[in-house]
Amino acid sequence: MRYLLCLLPLLVGLQLQLQAVENATHLRGINFLYMNIDSSFATEVTATERLDLSDIMELSLRRGEIELRNFIANKPELNVPLIVLSIDTSNRVSTGQFDLILQIRDHVTIDRNKDKTVATTFELRRTARSDVNEVDTIKATLRELMAEFVAIYTKENP
Repeated sequence: MRYLLCLLPLLVGLQLQLQAVENATHLRGINFLYMNIDSSFATEVTATERLDLSDIMELSLRRGEIELRNFIANKPELNVPLIVLSIDTSNRVSTGQFDLILQIRDHVTIDRNKDKTVATTFELRRTARSDVNEVDTIKATLRELMAEFVAIYTKENP
């Protein structure tokens, strides 16, 4: 029984990694991205810190030679394919953890009625426990998340 409890975190981590690999083929053929950060569930992230997070994302993508286009705020339907970072610190009070969710939203067609829409086609998640300086922990976790995304994207788009 003790061995099963020791293996459980390993299996959960492996399952999450396999889900990302399964969805990685949806990144194939994406030549450019628009970028947005959603911090509506992270009230303690200030506008300046949000800009720092945006800089981390942009620098990671540019280093990975992924073309970024300017986000058009008043016409969201034109911002596709879109890479979105959602920061959720709402559980921080009860659990001390925060979530970073990186999603790619792209055009898809629904098979049953051939309807075209925009949906999440790829997603990576990180849950981390914050220490004394929460924003620094968020930044460090974001760097790791972006490094993983760039590696997956580069593998699918050599």
